[in-house]
Amino acid sequence: MRFHGLDLNLLVVLDVLLAEQNITRAGERLHLSQPATSAALARLRSYFDDDLLVQIGRKMVRTPMGETLAQPVRDLLIQMRSTLENRSQFQPHLASRTFTLMASDYVGMVLMPEVSRRLNAIAPQCAIELFSPTDDASLEIERGHVDFLLLPDTHILDQHPSTALFSDEFVCVVCRDHGPRALTFDDYKHNGHVLVRFGTEHRAPTVDDWFLRSFGFERKVEVTTNTFNSVPPYLIGTPRIATMHKRLAQRWAQYLPLRILPTPWAAPQMTISLQWNKYQQHDPGLAWLRNLVIETAASLA
Repeated sequence: MRFHGLDLNLLVVLDVLLAEQNITRAGERLHLSQPATSAALARLRSYFDDDLLVQIGRKMVRTPMGETLAQPVRDLLIQMRSTLENRSQFQPHLASRTFTLMASDYVGMVLMPEVSRRLNAIAPQCAIELFSPTDDASLEIERGHVDFLLLPDTHILDQHPSTALFSDEFVCVVCRDHGPRALTFDDYKHNGHVLVRFGTEHRAPTVDDWFLRSFGFERKVEVTTNTFNSVPPYLIGTPRIATMHKRLAQRWAQYLPLRILPTPWAAPQMTISLQWNKYQQHDPGLAWLRNLVIETAASLA
């Protein structure tokens, strides 16, 4: 189909090319050969009378026109997809759909198993697919790569709708047999710690950033891991300390010899929020799952 002389199928190609800025990777995502992807780029360049992507050194970068087109094209495709999803009412017991969510393994442990159980009971042919937060997690909604973000409210974008789901507090966790029975601030300062860091840039969780800003010193780090759920085993048999979400700590204390202690400093609370793209606000399936997640989170209180 053509619109103002443009084959609309090329919009999908343009979107991926501008996102990947690499012909080979774009072709892999589109399931097209490299020659076919290059031919599509040539047609797009002819239509827009602009190179769109240019080679600089070993990389391709967007031209100013490419930069200008990237987000509007992405928004247009998201709106088109949402319009097509709106063509009929969502019937959970009959629907067959995979919902994509980006959340940390903490949310994956304390909230999503119950969401999954409820989904299975009400919409047995539907599925959920969870992705770990990327270095640019908030932009995954902007780009339409996932249906929902479940992130601390400090990581939520202002330009897309969101709602708070639940709050949690931070506690200290130690080995029940080898860790301290109570914690002073000096203990916290001098004992070894297990920390979590994310992504290729080893991003710190929100509480760690807050701690450094508030107290101005680095803790003695003995283990750095990349998921919240991998922290507890590194405490066993040692005097190490971990600062964890209380809900997650309570779950692990059911299975491992752990002791949960209050932090020796006034720790801030953390709120997990749910966010979705504004152009998918009225997608019946996403609206249904959104309500399911909100109802499930309310049951955590």
